[in-house]
Amino acid sequence: MSNRFQFGVILILIAFVISITFCLNPEVLLRGGYDLAIDGLVVSRTLMIIFFVVFIS
Repeated sequence: MSNRFQFGVILILIAFVISITFCLNPEVLLRGGYDLAIDGLVVSRTLMIIFFVVFIS
């Protein structure tokens, strides 16, 4: 395997881990003091689910 291929696989795995982390722990997306950020949380979580589905297909 070439170095470029290994680097690409590492970047894909990093993106995969980040998307799974945000889907399982949505409180990370909320900053403290923003009680009205639930709409943003819903949008962010939906984007992460879409990214994950596109990523695995």
